[in-house]
Amino acid sequence: MSAPTVTPGSDRLVHRAVPCRGPEHQAEVLAGPVTGALERGWRALVVVEADCRRELERSLGPDADVDWCPPERMHSAPPFTVAGRWGRSVRDALSDGAAGVCTVGQLMDLPDTDPAYWTRLDLALTHALDGMPVMMLCCFPDDDHTRAQASELHDELLMDGAPVPSTTRRDEHELLREHPQPPPADLGVPAVSLPVDLAGLGAMRRVVEREATLGGLGPGRAEDLVLAVNELVSNGIEHGSGSPLLRMWHTGDAVVAETTDPVAGRLAFPGLAAPPLGGRRGRGLWLASELTDVLQVWTAEDDPGRVRGTVVRVTMTPP
Repeated sequence: MSAPTVTPGSDRLVHRAVPCRGPEHQAEVLAGPVTGALERGWRALVVVEADCRRELERSLGPDADVDWCPPERMHSAPPFTVAGRWGRSVRDALSDGAAGVCTVGQLMDLPDTDPAYWTRLDLALTHALDGMPVMMLCCFPDDDHTRAQASELHDELLMDGAPVPSTTRRDEHELLREHPQPPPADLGVPAVSLPVDLAGLGAMRRVVEREATLGGLGPGRAEDLVLAVNELVSNGIEHGSGSPLLRMWHTGDAVVAETTDPVAGRLAFPGLAAPPLGGRRGRGLWLASELTDVLQVWTAEDDPGRVRGTVVRVTMTPP
């Protein structure tokens, strides 16, 4: 069985769907490409069910340089946040000297996941990992219905060890509209409700710091939340209506900050990829995503009929 390749030193993302017939077949299919990547000085990040992990560990051997991430931990957030986690893990491996990263994911039944979750995650991963030397392998049950869905989401399928181009790849924006995320949850009466304009940025930062401290975030995480919210509010001032509304809540286990603006945003995958050096557009959302535990964005363009304007919500939990 030949392993799919990515040219060492290239910045090309290869994102393939992998049909599998049970854990043993899944491990057999994955062993070749993962071993090939490790032999080229790459790292491996694998997020699969326990049965596949046992089989794959047996195939790769105990000394294989694989980061096994429990699915329940990786998928404990909305899909765009999970894609951001994947991107950070890859960047950490590259900065630590890896020539590239082979990542493996798996369609599985987990709490708070549904077809919309997995579709949005697959699309988001393409953007979060773009421009990096990554081979992303997405495993799915090998039945006609699931294979048809995978073909719509991926440029290639891995069949008998060789990449096969998909003939039914669909436009990502159409797929996002067909698989919208749930609307913002109602968190009740906010602790803070504050319209902010340019002159009020300083006072807003003091309010956020106060609420972060009351929420038990600690100095470092409170500072991160202040910076994140400042970026989001500044976006609304510069690119939106000029006076977004900031609301904040204490949910018992987290501090939540949300900005709303009547102007609809235009970024389909907000906060997923670092902007180019010297670039301005997208920097604020990306930085806010890096600084907080969860960033979610709802726009009228992304969720037509359910959202007016733009809603951006960030969540931080105490250490």
